[in-house]
Amino acid sequence: MLLPVDLDNDVEDIKKWLAETGLKVTSIHAEPTEEIVKKMAELGGQAVIWAGTPFCNKEEAIEVAHLLDQMAEMAEPYGIKIGYHNHRQEFYFDEGKSLLEHLLDNSSKCYSQLDCGWAQNGGMYPPYFIRKYKNRILSIHVKENARVAGPGEKPASRHADNPRPGGAMFANVKEMPLEERQKILEGFEKRNAEDGGRFQVQCKMGAPESNMNWQEIKNALDEQDFEAFWVVEREGFYDEHDKCIADDCAYVREHVK
Repeated sequence: MLLPVDLDNDVEDIKKWLAETGLKVTSIHAEPTEEIVKKMAELGGQAVIWAGTPFCNKEEAIEVAHLLDQMAEMAEPYGIKIGYHNHRQEFYFDEGKSLLEHLLDNSSKCYSQLDCGWAQNGGMYPPYFIRKYKNRILSIHVKENARVAGPGEKPASRHADNPRPGGAMFANVKEMPLEERQKILEGFEKRNAEDGGRFQVQCKMGAPESNMNWQEIKNALDEQDFEAFWVVEREGFYDEHDKCIADDCAYVREHVK
């Protein structure tokens, strides 16, 4: 289930809702613009995370790295960090490294929000990646995984006439008519079914079929000079969604020290 979030509402209204619920803003998934960055700063957030954009090889990964550095320079005066959120396709290999490694190796200001479940599913061991990019992991997504499937076919080029959206398919969803949004959702569900249930690789936290080592992930993160924030996330639920997320959070608190 995708819960789209935007900052179209007035900042003071959002602050009121946060106060009423006792919630605190840490970040948002959005293409980093100065308008979004400014609002995040006003809300006391830490980061704007770009949740996917097409790139298919080392050359294009370097393009994205330089673009993210420009965004980070724009955000610096506001005290906001810029990060990139991966799915499995960023672990496609070109010239001896995954695309996400090429991105981070050619950026000096961008951080990683490592989706650990998608990293493991794409063939990258999260503790290794976290240690390799020490002090570059701003945040992680906590997501169970039960199967290593690899990164899939070569991702779309950012210069293609009609690039396959990949992890960016919902990046501009708020600008689309409702009918177009519904078509995207139906296509997404159809491809998931045809792919043997791409999102069915998730399982309950701590399930016997899990191949994630959350304690070792925490150990790797503890070697950084700052604390990364954790985001519990699911594309699918094994129970009613609020209970599912609450159970996942409880598992992390109990089993990860």
